[in-house]
Amino acid sequence: MLKSPPIYRTARLLFGAICAFSLTVSDGLTAQGSLKGELTINKVKVPNAVLYLLPENGEKQQPEPMELTIVQEELQFSPAFSVVTAGSTVFFENRDDNIHNVRSESPENAFNIGSHLPKTTKSIVLKNSGLVSLKCKVHPEMRGLIYVTPTTLFSATDAQGRFEIKPVPPGNYLLEPWHQSFTRRELRENTQKVTVGTAEKTLSLALTARGGLSEEMKSHGKQNWLKEVEAVEDGLREVLDKWRRDKKRSALTKIMRTYSVRYMESGLRNAIAKNLGEPRALHQEEQFDQIRKGIQGLKGKIDGASLQKQMDALISELKKDAQAMLKM
Repeated sequence: MLKSPPIYRTARLLFGAICAFSLTVSDGLTAQGSLKGELTINKVKVPNAVLYLLPENGEKQQPEPMELTIVQEELQFSPAFSVVTAGSTVFFENRDDNIHNVRSESPENAFNIGSHLPKTTKSIVLKNSGLVSLKCKVHPEMRGLIYVTPTTLFSATDAQGRFEIKPVPPGNYLLEPWHQSFTRRELRENTQKVTVGTAEKTLSLALTARGGLSEEMKSHGKQNWLKEVEAVEDGLREVLDKWRRDKKRSALTKIMRTYSVRYMESGLRNAIAKNLGEPRALHQEEQFDQIRKGIQGLKGKIDGASLQKQMDALISELKKDAQAMLKM
């Protein structure tokens, strides 16, 4: 019997090894499962809920870091909500002509990038899992959220409450859902055990938040300015009460504070100027000023009915503006 030359025997062995390796890799790629389904909170299909898998045996995860860019444009964070893994780098790109300041007071990932000049980019590494609430000290109306997961096996729900985690190595896991509406206790209560095999697994999760759905998460970056208008209204009612009780100095202090804190610093004034036009905001500033002058007696003698009429007109206008911005 003829023997193959050494070079041919080597080629056959090498080809066999390659085939065996290819088979092993293929098996490894196909032996993965997935977890998908739908989530409701208080019977509502909510977006931006996060679901992630942790090994049931408590084995510590080392998620692969990600890179995320959040743009500051037109006084907004875009995207307004994001999910990254622990150890990820987030880049903040300022496309506005304004100076911004991105900061977070979240215990797990507190930071302050300082003054952020126009057309520049700054970055931060989010080392720990948990919620990061983004704010801008210069523009209080700017809001953003980042959720940092302890694992790469995660998914965020879409507008219909749907999620999908894949690929998932077969095994026993703890499925932990997160949403800003949940208390810490509810987060623990909503955790459940799941077993993932090599096939697709589907779940329907109906969870409850006893405190109701978070307005911030429902609006997904759209501020509900009606709350700030209500605060302005409360302040003006207090001003009127003090004035009627002849506490003129106290009433003057209160009107100035209501204007500066509730109208200006809250971001309400900037939001109205941006969405409904600068003349609208300037008109409201003039309304505040007329009320102030009336309290100081700079417009001659004024009675309570006239003062209340001015306040009611301002509040009515602010409420219409807040409702209009919610529809935008």
